[in-house]
Amino acid sequence: MHDLIWPLPDLTHINNMAHHSHHHHHHAHQHKMTVGMWKECWNTPNVEFHNPQLNELFVKYHQRMLTRPGMRIFVPLCGKAVEMKWLVDHGYKVVGLEVAPVPCKAFFEENGIPYNVKEMKGIHGEKYESLDQKIVIYSCDFFLFTADICGEFDGIWDCGGLNSMDVEDREAYIHRIRTLMRKGCINLTEFVNFDKSMVDITWSMTKEELQKAFGEGFIVEDLNEMKAPQRLKSQGCDTLKLFEITRT
Repeated sequence: MHDLIWPLPDLTHINNMAHHSHHHHHHAHQHKMTVGMWKECWNTPNVEFHNPQLNELFVKYHQRMLTRPGMRIFVPLCGKAVEMKWLVDHGYKVVGLEVAPVPCKAFFEENGIPYNVKEMKGIHGEKYESLDQKIVIYSCDFFLFTADICGEFDGIWDCGGLNSMDVEDREAYIHRIRTLMRKGCINLTEFVNFDKSMVDITWSMTKEELQKAFGEGFIVEDLNEMKAPQRLKSQGCDTLKLFEITRT
């Protein structure tokens, strides 16, 4: 199973970990967030990184991604993101991917959406699907997830997926995302940059770095940069950036 670190916005752990690896680089691997630890943290009540409100940048910019009715939207490392329910309610088809089973069940149960669960074919994991087939959440290893399983997507809402990757895993993550984007797909990626006095600078990411990572056939634009809300600022977060990545 591939290692992941904590999806945002539970930045306390990222901050502590990054701060630690800055000073004790050779010990950093011992502090990397594993899938087992990640599943465990979803078992705690009042999970800190779940935002019960619609994401502010999603509200402002979703129309950049949603260019026609009935599009299929992918939400990587989705937890129980409320944007998924909003998308379904507005007529879009949604595919989420999450490592831990707890938020998958919680999403359907808390929203009163009837669903069934099946074993995935080909890789280890479960498929949680609404009875009307408008939303499916796969609980599996992101790095084994391919277009063969679910097809390519018209749009991607990535709020914390890329951000949750350890720096050395970003390239593999971006490669996987690229393979899921059909021609014309718009990927809105929110990325948190940290206060440089508190965190190793490698945690941040620029438009140029993202463009280089996505490479030819993709256009990366800066849509917005805003000061982090207080709940994130207190955890070492400086700014929130929203990137628009288009497959040409």
